[in-house]
Amino acid sequence: MKKYILLFLVLIMASAFTTYTYYPIDGYELTGIKRLKRLELIKANPQFKEKLWTIVKALQNGFKERGFDIGVTESCVTPVFLHGDYNLGIVTNLIRDMREKMNVFCSIIIYPVVPKGVILLRIIPTASHTLEDVSYTMECFEEVQRKLKAGEYASETPVVA
Repeated sequence: MKKYILLFLVLIMASAFTTYTYYPIDGYELTGIKRLKRLELIKANPQFKEKLWTIVKALQNGFKERGFDIGVTESCVTPVFLHGDYNLGIVTNLIRDMREKMNVFCSIIIYPVVPKGVILLRIIPTASHTLEDVSYTMECFEEVQRKLKAGEYASETPVVA
């Protein structure tokens, strides 16, 4: 059980680190004028926003068409709720599979933030993603769902790096 907890914490901390990290533009921190410059670029290039919403709609529609519960969202951030009685080992194996084997990054939220029996995965698409990326993501989520139902994540032993 200690291995499960340690690996889970490593994966969660990686998620928290990337969630709260700001990224440089032209090698400079996003402070003051750089943030304003980014907003100016977005306003001057509406095609970025249009492309983002094309990707978001394709992603969200893809989840709905495949029977995934995404709740009600009006945001680019897309929640995917997986329902079932999953322990920490299963959740750890699932997220490790997605990140390390499938190269799909999403943040994961579990009890006590969400009710017991729910895993919340949050996908955040960007304008730099493509419709091919969306298709690949759908394939990965279908594979994860299949593995969950088959109990494959329960049979794996988490590996702590």
